[in-house]
Amino acid sequence: MAGLNGRPAAFPSDYRARLALYLALQAAVFLAPGPTILLPAAVVAVLGARAGVDWGRWLVRLGPLLGMILLPALAGLPEAWPVRAEGAAFLAAWSPGLRRSLAFLLVLASAEWLSRTTRVDEIRDTLEGLLGPLGPRGRRAALAAALTLGFLPWARYELARADEAARLRGSDPRRGPLRHLAVLGIPLTARLLEKARLSSEALALRDADPDPGASNLARSPRRFYS
Repeated sequence: MAGLNGRPAAFPSDYRARLALYLALQAAVFLAPGPTILLPAAVVAVLGARAGVDWGRWLVRLGPLLGMILLPALAGLPEAWPVRAEGAAFLAAWSPGLRRSLAFLLVLASAEWLSRTTRVDEIRDTLEGLLGPLGPRGRRAALAAALTLGFLPWARYELARADEAARLRGSDPRRGPLRHLAVLGIPLTARLLEKARLSSEALALRDADPDPGASNLARSPRRFYS
């Protein structure tokens, strides 16, 4: 079933329930022992697909970030390789590195799902309720957490754009990895700072605007990365 903005209706329908589910998934990703991490992985995959995420295209768009995510798995392969002929022993030796890579991947994937279905101001309002006893510090922490969750998918997209532009200009990560990272870092940092400034100003104006109509406009279905 599609929502008002043409996308599939968010599930769960209440944004507070989505945030609670997101936090539960994060806990499961980092606390689930051994192969049980596949359970939260399956939940994230289903939730994302329901929200309209094409996971195949999403993985491709990770670009160089995917290589960084796979580093723990690649680092653990030499240790497991000597017992590659013994199926179960090979998987047991390689599983710690595989699990770390999968955990990093699931952090980004779950943030992608949350940002597709929940606005930054909704995340912030929920966290402010939880952190209310901390006063102004709690409100600042809630805003920072909400912006961070919204930034993860957007930053991944911008990293892919910067990498493509750098390669078109002749930068080759295989010949000069450090130079390539420097070329990526300058435009990406500038875009992150500009996005942070605009997002902070927009949220401040929403809170300062006494006009209910303007507040409703600020709560339109547009998501963080649009």
